[in-house]
Amino acid sequence: MKNHKLLLVLPALLLLQNAFAQVGHLSLSDSYPAAAEKIKISYNPVGTPVEGKKDISAEVFYIDGKDYPVADVDLKADGNTLTGEFTIPTTAKAFFVKIFSDDVIDNNNDKGYVFLIYKDKKPVEGAYESNGFILASGLGTHFAKIKKDNETGLTLMIKERELFPATEKKFDEEYYRLLIEKKDPQSEEIVTKKIALLEKSDQEKDQRFALNLLAWSKGRAANDSLQAIIKTRFPNGETVKSADAMSMLKEKDLSKKDSLLKIYMSKYPEKTDVKDFYLDYIRMQLVSGYLKDGNIAESNKYAAQVKDKLGLARVLNNVAYEWAQKGEKLAEAEKLSKQSLDIMQESMKKPVARPYSSLKSVIKDNNKTYDGYADTYAFILYKEGKYAEALKYQQGVYDHNTSNSTGINEHYVLILNALGKYATSKPIIENAIKSNNSSAVLKEELKKAYIGLNKSEAGYDQYLAPLMAIANKKKIEELAKQMINQPAIPFSLKDLDGNTVSLAGLKGKTVIVDFWATWCGPCKASFPGMQMAVNKYKDDPNVKFLFIDTWEREANYVDVVKKFIADNKYTFNVLLDEKNDAGKQAKVVSQFDVPGIPTKFIIDKNGIIRFKKVGFEGSADDLVDEISTMIDLANEPQLAQVGGK
Repeated sequence: MKNHKLLLVLPALLLLQNAFAQVGHLSLSDSYPAAAEKIKISYNPVGTPVEGKKDISAEVFYIDGKDYPVADVDLKADGNTLTGEFTIPTTAKAFFVKIFSDDVIDNNNDKGYVFLIYKDKKPVEGAYESNGFILASGLGTHFAKIKKDNETGLTLMIKERELFPATEKKFDEEYYRLLIEKKDPQSEEIVTKKIALLEKSDQEKDQRFALNLLAWSKGRAANDSLQAIIKTRFPNGETVKSADAMSMLKEKDLSKKDSLLKIYMSKYPEKTDVKDFYLDYIRMQLVSGYLKDGNIAESNKYAAQVKDKLGLARVLNNVAYEWAQKGEKLAEAEKLSKQSLDIMQESMKKPVARPYSSLKSVIKDNNKTYDGYADTYAFILYKEGKYAEALKYQQGVYDHNTSNSTGINEHYVLILNALGKYATSKPIIENAIKSNNSSAVLKEELKKAYIGLNKSEAGYDQYLAPLMAIANKKKIEELAKQMINQPAIPFSLKDLDGNTVSLAGLKGKTVIVDFWATWCGPCKASFPGMQMAVNKYKDDPNVKFLFIDTWEREANYVDVVKKFIADNKYTFNVLLDEKNDAGKQAKVVSQFDVPGIPTKFIIDKNGIIRFKKVGFEGSADDLVDEISTMIDLANEPQLAQVGGK
């Protein structure tokens, strides 16, 4: 049996080994890189996505099963080639090199630049498994756009077990997840035997591993049954502790949450050498809750106990910005916002690399976060009428605004206009409009600037019209690039009244499918705009909206969904996703390959998906405008060629 398995994986491994000496446009000074060895790299960007880019950077992601360090590589030009060097940590088993310039990444035609660690020209123990983890876990995809490859990942993990059968593996859960996803009899037999072995163990960690495998392979019912057994066998173990923590986190009543924390801490005394993630999270919840309740003393008490100061800064900033948006408690908001800035400044003095992030990445993230908090602080100062002081902070934020964030532009021109600096604000808004990056606030401020400079509103509409024409053309051009041509998978689902609605029954109509859940913040944030879109097309019989509720976490989710829709007075046609084989409400959402919610699909009259939109940011007006343009393009694709009607 052992030899049979090896024969199955051998061809793929031979191909992989032949590729390790040099990968794509990148080569190493040693074809068999070893732990603690200094490696020189040579990279030729010609013919890659980063060719011609000025600031090409490199990072090395090491897989060690514990710390996952990342090293920056300083690349220097040598003719057409870029060179650099790095030293491999002693604990590393494999690594991949990320070559990038800003958001553009050379992923070596989806394969990435992935290498094993060797000793005496043989892969070290853990090398094949770590390489498999890079390819199958999504790690390589997330950081370096390496195409996810479950088949090759599993092949490598099987090879690891063939070579080193006796040792404990770092990525056992990933290996068994891949076996479960294969859904063939041999793989199912291996998983079943593993679960049976784990259930016999007297170690809670083994029982919890079995819990995960059951959840993945047999669904929630089997998982709940074992969980009850574990809680009985280990009354003070991690499973009970996690359940207690989740009860605490879900509790909405502030006083009850506070009481539960005291019980939790008496049951699980805090240790100085071990970080309890739950404790910090619940303390931050209490900080936020007491602030909003006006109980500053209790909020300060828990803020002092939070160990994750960056997390605390995020909470303070969020509360301060929420108050500023409402124009409430501005003096208190200013203090909170300044606290968040002070925490970030302190962190920026001594940046420390962390798992999956190099030192340069941490510095970049810190600077970006600081700018975000400074934007909040400047906005609060603006609301308080402290315009000159607000500009001191917002100017730096605007200067760093390489992504042309609409929110940052809004705050900047609000402050400029408040100071009467119309000549500065006007071209900024004009450029935002022409780049299709405008908003209702910016258009309103443009009018103020126009009147301020011209001392009259006369001629404003004629001035604005060509700007909006440019914006409309730009919008159509950008959306046209996002158009796809993919047949929509047919489905039939029940609505909230129990009626069956099928996609096939809507053929000949343009259908907007919106996947959402009641717990999803961005979904709910998008709904005012979606309601406006529904209202806009309510008298058009050829446009239909379907809101597919999915991924709900409550057992009585149907009642929860009905209450949510009724409480918010939405006139949505809500459909309920069905449960899949694992017992999760995820049948249709999985068929549509949805990575996260909200995700919207625009399906044309012939049942072809023309747009897929993941996430939500911006305003309700922007969303309606975008949905409307997508509908127009789906109905009349020729608009993409001419830039509008």
